[in-house]
Amino acid sequence: MAGAIGVEIDCPLTPAMLRKVAYAGTQSNSFGQAAKDLEALAEVKVTTKRVERWTKRVGEARVVEREQQAEAYQELPLPQRQKSPQGRAPQVACVMMDGGRIQIRDRAEAPQRREEKGHWKESLVGCCLSMTSEEHAEDPCPTIPRTFVDPARMHELSREIKGFSGDAAAAEPPPDAPEDRAGRPEVLVKSVVATRQGIDKFGKRLVAEAHARGFHAAPRKAFVADGSSTNWSVHKQHFSHYMPIVDFTHAICYVYAAAVTGRSLAAAWPVYCQWAQWLWEGNLAALIEAVQGRLAELGPPNEQESATSPRNIVADVVRYLTNQQSRMKYAAYRKLGLPITSSHIESTIKQINRRVKGTEKFWDHGAEPLLQLAADHLSDTTDFDRFWTRRPKQIQPTRCYQTAV
Repeated sequence: MAGAIGVEIDCPLTPAMLRKVAYAGTQSNSFGQAAKDLEALAEVKVTTKRVERWTKRVGEARVVEREQQAEAYQELPLPQRQKSPQGRAPQVACVMMDGGRIQIRDRAEAPQRREEKGHWKESLVGCCLSMTSEEHAEDPCPTIPRTFVDPARMHELSREIKGFSGDAAAAEPPPDAPEDRAGRPEVLVKSVVATRQGIDKFGKRLVAEAHARGFHAAPRKAFVADGSSTNWSVHKQHFSHYMPIVDFTHAICYVYAAAVTGRSLAAAWPVYCQWAQWLWEGNLAALIEAVQGRLAELGPPNEQESATSPRNIVADVVRYLTNQQSRMKYAAYRKLGLPITSSHIESTIKQINRRVKGTEKFWDHGAEPLLQLAADHLSDTTDFDRFWTRRPKQIQPTRCYQTAV
């Protein structure tokens, strides 16, 4: 009888109420707060434990679907993978990825072992963004925008991204710096993939999602990420036919650090503005030569020096620019109408972190379902709506029992 009216045999909630419970359990900052929100907004009392249990149950079902999607993609022959399953493709397809942080407490481990290993673990998040933009014969924005040559802004940006703050003394942006980037691509639809099950499963889920969106058939494709080797291993394995682009915001923070470390902002600022312009236009040969010259002035670092010493900072920037220069052709990317920053994945991770990250929040096996549901709620696609449409047909017909131990 329960299955006939759309209620799962061991679930006290109708499908409509279950959807509300799962929404509250995902969007509120805790399951306890979700129970309070449901009582205040939906005028229904659901215990905290039931909110937790059924939010995770829904999330687990979505994880299974994601795994099935990834497996189905892996079974496709190569020519089929390059085609759009809908018969259409976006004008510009962009994939972004980055790592988040989440606290995991493995209750199967001894407490001392857990303390030794630490609780903070990496989660992986990816965005698939369909975009629209124009191609250009010339660079539509040849001069670096004001936001990247504003002293106060760069002070805050570098501190946030690289933990390097430099001197905050007053200086002025170049007078010809435009307010914004012309020719910036416009995002149409975003879908999100999130997991803590490791890079192999993440990469397969992300590429399967991109294929489902018709991305592989797009005429212009970009993969945008910071310089982490993890990101570029995913690109090499699954997205090698996408244009590789290192996030400009991370790159400019490296350049800022190299320019201002070990000297006053007044002396460093003209140097930084020149270096920033070279980076913006993709003139990596001139930039690397200049940073190498700065390292020669300081001298090579020695083993006794702190990692934050000026010589170590500049040496690190030389290595970074040298290793990443093939992914820093920013003028060429702008001519193609491609994105050059990973701001969308950065903001997505911050939104997911509001639910799962916190010094007081510890997760076990429940982290994966919550990450999946958070990704679903941040996606503009209709996958999650279709999941709820299918769910009444997949109701468990018999009660689950566990053997007592």
